[in-house]
Amino acid sequence: GSHLGAAFPPLSPRAMLGALATQAKSAGGMIHMDPGNGIVAETIRSQIDSETRHAVDVTAADHNDVLYKVASDLDAKHLLTVSISISCFAEVIEQVGADFLTMRYGSLLCPTAEIGFSVSLQLNLDDLAAADEKKRAETIALASCLRRDIEGAPLWVCFGALLNRTPVPRPLYVVHPRPLEPLYIAPGMDRVVVIYTMSFKDPTELAIASIFLQELELVRRTEKSLSTAPLVSLSTRPPMELEPFNLELPDAPLGFLSLALSVRHLDGEGKLEKAVGLIGSYRSYVFYHVKCTKSNMHSRMRTRVNTWLQARPF
Repeated sequence: GSHLGAAFPPLSPRAMLGALATQAKSAGGMIHMDPGNGIVAETIRSQIDSETRHAVDVTAADHNDVLYKVASDLDAKHLLTVSISISCFAEVIEQVGADFLTMRYGSLLCPTAEIGFSVSLQLNLDDLAAADEKKRAETIALASCLRRDIEGAPLWVCFGALLNRTPVPRPLYVVHPRPLEPLYIAPGMDRVVVIYTMSFKDPTELAIASIFLQELELVRRTEKSLSTAPLVSLSTRPPMELEPFNLELPDAPLGFLSLALSVRHLDGEGKLEKAVGLIGSYRSYVFYHVKCTKSNMHSRMRTRVNTWLQARPF
């Protein structure tokens, strides 16, 4: 806890926004969260590489109270089932349709999910062991990124429609990755606006986050190097994209943070997938850096107090 901020110094809003700028060619020393679950990916990889099949039953937690389970079929150990429990699943599927899962996962998708879970995928380890490295990597990524792709399903739909210049089925998508923090996605003709609401129970963290998000908006307006990054807006009032809808909006002491992405942020190899991952995990990025900042402040205060206590009178 106390060493977190020292070991991983918090990124400035300038650095975080730069991750989404199209001209950013290298992450340098920035700290990025993997869009997939590392435990799930490593479990699948170890089973593929194993010369002898042995039964596994692994559970792993992820952001937003998501739970994964990776388990072998006891009657056929070459089959591995990856399941995920995600609270907003029904809400997402109601808006994007069940066809999204079929198009995304194809033959990997189980007809029915494991009891207690939202979605299950079944992997054939023998087929993956015989496949080339690219195919194996793609399959592992699909299974380990279930949370990103289900929570971000409206992002896939809206970003894909923007790139292909096709109409979007709905004027607004609302997802609750966490109960009190809905995420709004408003598609338009030339951009997609993503609107965040964030809730902090701790007053110190609320104050840090408020300063952090205000600076985020400021650097986007003033830094020439970020001129191609998504537009950023922070407002205490609901954005105009939400005005046509009769929504019961949550209490948002931080206000509403809006990011507007256009075709230039999505067009190009790997950019669409990267945008879905970064936008979907943005809340976690903010919370991480707020926690790091708070920890760093506490560490510096303790160091200062210890210095005072060691002082000796002449």
